[in-house]
Amino acid sequence: MGVRESRPALGDEYSYLWKLFILSPTLLILYLVGLGIYRLYFSPLAAYPGPKLAALSNWYEFYWDVIQQGQFTSHIQKLHLKYGPIIRITPTELHVDDPGFYETLYSRTGRRDKYSYFSGRFGYASDCFSTIDHDLHRLRRKALSPMFSVKKIEEFQPVIKEKVEKLCRKISLYLQDEQVLPLGRAWMALTTDVITEYSFAKSYDQLDSPNFQDTLHEALVAIYTTGQFALHFPIVFPILDILPEWLVKMAQPEVLPVVGLRKDLGRQVGEIRRGINDAHKHVSHPTIFHELLNSDLPPEEKSDARLGDEAQLIVAAGLITTSWALTVASFHIINDPNVSQRLRAELETVVSTPSSTFDWHKLEQLPYLNGCVHEAVRLAHGISTRSPRLASSELKYGNWVIPARTPISMTNVDTLMNESIFPNAENFVPERWIDRPDLDRFFVPFGKGSRACPGINLAQAELYITLATVFSRFSFEPFETDRPDVDMAHAYLVPYPKWDSKGVRVKVKSIPA
Repeated sequence: MGVRESRPALGDEYSYLWKLFILSPTLLILYLVGLGIYRLYFSPLAAYPGPKLAALSNWYEFYWDVIQQGQFTSHIQKLHLKYGPIIRITPTELHVDDPGFYETLYSRTGRRDKYSYFSGRFGYASDCFSTIDHDLHRLRRKALSPMFSVKKIEEFQPVIKEKVEKLCRKISLYLQDEQVLPLGRAWMALTTDVITEYSFAKSYDQLDSPNFQDTLHEALVAIYTTGQFALHFPIVFPILDILPEWLVKMAQPEVLPVVGLRKDLGRQVGEIRRGINDAHKHVSHPTIFHELLNSDLPPEEKSDARLGDEAQLIVAAGLITTSWALTVASFHIINDPNVSQRLRAELETVVSTPSSTFDWHKLEQLPYLNGCVHEAVRLAHGISTRSPRLASSELKYGNWVIPARTPISMTNVDTLMNESIFPNAENFVPERWIDRPDLDRFFVPFGKGSRACPGINLAQAELYITLATVFSRFSFEPFETDRPDVDMAHAYLVPYPKWDSKGVRVKVKSIPA
């Protein structure tokens, strides 16, 4: 038998403890003492190394996750230095720091359920990312995957290029006015317009926002920080969903963007279903949710609520990870003249005019640009928190035999920043990827296995086309921007820099002839 203690969520545990306290404080004390003794000495995980406080209570995780504002990822790295490559980080979960084990845990062929506890991060939503059961995930993923195939993204390339051209026209205005360009927000406006156009045939048009102020940055910070708290108290999102917006605004205005975005995306799905949004009839590309509503998914899988959850996942994941990778890339390219000069020289070999557009697959063949994209995504990390899985059979790690159904996690950051694989891992070194196909095994920002991110082709197309187009036409100078503006300081599912960062800001210095 594996570890089936699997407390579903701290919120449920607290409810149970509260009932015990009401019935008898003595019973509560006896229960807690007995639970502590079991976890420390009789649990199937009792022999694994790690701090006793982590084995004793999930309050240890809560402290580093919530009180210390997204520091558990960094803290786990420190625990590995002290206790070794496999450690116990909660009463029920093991964590491994060994890149060689990654493909075993995140297998493409083995059955891997998601740890139900982690689905509480967004209130047990019904999107692919939160789906617990392996078979149900396969059903949902099968309907979604064709929209992110190489062929579909190739067909969508003209839209990506159109959005990038629109951004370039706006960047040109910053040269004329000598204004400071908030480049990080510009990237987010771009990726938001791309993913919303692909999702609904109806762009949010955030590239039209003056100085890129109307982006989803604040909403997503609210969602991910709230999600970190909801991981421990999963009742948070169901409560937010039923409360009227005016009440949320009055009581807790900082989480209003969470409510607003979730409801807006649900409305968009409903409009497609009712034929109000027929914009897909007037565009040349397929759209995700028109296709999903016409797919062979069972009717219960096509409800507004279910697809509304899927919409939030696709939009949030599609814009934040790609825009952050563009932000990291642009900082390092701009900040290092050697990198920018070498990149521009390589792009000049394939650009015919200053207004040339690029083909995604041809750009992938450019060695140095390919290295820049890989380094940017590596240092951007993708998902920055651990991702636990429950294997249906025993797994072996070294001399350890891990019981079936034991939650086991790894963290992408550990592999992507491993010094033995990527020497000087903190540095942006595009050359490290040239003629090194062996490194692809350790390129894990999109995950691996049956639950790997389906949007990798869309992200790659955006990254190659955007970086090639913008850096073949413009040069920039950093403005009050330094390395901490792109280094992970908080791991809230995705990485965030220091909270007082104003983002990557630049001056547009020239437009090459």
